[in-house]
Amino acid sequence: MSEIRMKRGWNVPLSGAPAETVVDAARPVTVSVRPNEFRLVKPRLLVKEGDRVSAGQPLFQDRERAEVQFPSPGGGEVAEVRFGPRRVCEEIVIRLDAQETWAEHRPHSPADARALNRAQVVEMMLDSGLWTSLRRRPFSTIPDPTATPAGIFVAGSDNSPLAASPALAMQGRDEDFQLGVDLLAKLTEGRVHVCLLKGKSVPALVNAQNCEKHTFSGPYPAGLIEAQIHYVLPHKKGREVWYLDCQDVADLGEFARTGRYPVNRVVAVGGEGATSPQHYRTRRGVSCAHLDPKASPAANRFVSGSVLSGTQVRCDSGLGHYDAKFSVIPEGDDADFVGWMLPGEDRVSRFRTFASTLTRPQAPRMTANLNGSVRAHIATGIYEDVCAVDILPAYLMRALHVGDIEEAESLGLEDCAECGLCTFVCPSKIDFQGIIVRGIESVLKEDE
Repeated sequence: MSEIRMKRGWNVPLSGAPAETVVDAARPVTVSVRPNEFRLVKPRLLVKEGDRVSAGQPLFQDRERAEVQFPSPGGGEVAEVRFGPRRVCEEIVIRLDAQETWAEHRPHSPADARALNRAQVVEMMLDSGLWTSLRRRPFSTIPDPTATPAGIFVAGSDNSPLAASPALAMQGRDEDFQLGVDLLAKLTEGRVHVCLLKGKSVPALVNAQNCEKHTFSGPYPAGLIEAQIHYVLPHKKGREVWYLDCQDVADLGEFARTGRYPVNRVVAVGGEGATSPQHYRTRRGVSCAHLDPKASPAANRFVSGSVLSGTQVRCDSGLGHYDAKFSVIPEGDDADFVGWMLPGEDRVSRFRTFASTLTRPQAPRMTANLNGSVRAHIATGIYEDVCAVDILPAYLMRALHVGDIEEAESLGLEDCAECGLCTFVCPSKIDFQGIIVRGIESVLKEDE
């Protein structure tokens, strides 16, 4: 087991962390899938409104790779297909039946599953839809089934703001997780790497065999899998690395054992705007409105995933395919009287701008308000101070802003962990994250 300490980064102090317990959520009425969250995927719909679907049945497929299919997280009726600008499919909503049907596949005993060869494991993951749980570095796209990675990383840690607990999510899933690791080991010429945070015990991952374990410490993004990969198998021309969440690894083992697409999920809801910050045992595609119905959609911003790097969604939109938490943050539209004169004893800032630097409040106030307008960029060095992956964010942003992709790649675009810290700490209110995302999309379009 290797131990790695990241020195740069920052732990953003936010109130409303989810409680370290899991409660069983009520069965949802609807679940949904958002096709536009998958990079480089051009969805071809396989269903329309009014169709009946079974849990695990494909809802859409990639136009360029028809074998990559995206399954339904529940059995019932296709209640709505939501389209955005230019008829881009944004969400497919499934109204669940009282008695759901399932797309059945061949179950395997653990011994039979471990006897499968690489081609059979790939076929099983494609048929089940679990292939979509895998992502590749760089750029976090779904990998090509014919490619062979240098290693596969399993995310078993989270120290982002309002972090979810992998330990709670993996309770009672030790055997399925081990089976999933054994199957993943057949896909790579290297090793399966399990990443953990120092001091955060996840028994299912700590006791796993047939893998290499790494323990990380330090401020955020020390618990982010993209940053962890940079320290173990950094980007190299012609080499790709795959990664997935620990819950997805256990889902792979469960599917091999049962022959049914796993829909259960442990999801965290946190943030100052959440009325009940908690971990919930629920299912894929659930909405925040179902888990926390009292959270006001008028006063709050709902984010699927991390508050720093997640996706803003409607309160009734489903949880992202790769996410394990909802962050509920007040919009902050209400003005503070003479706000510019207030000492800011409960405000958060990377600089020593407010009195909170001295008072260190237990429940700091954080809203989605920018507290100012976009202004000229100033080279302060603050971005390099929080960047954990040894790149120069300010120069990278400048290259992307003028469309110089070749220069951006030479400055480490492939190494960027997309942690969102540069956007948060920017005194000029520049959306670094948006610039990075648009740059990555430009690179992917050029490679097509």
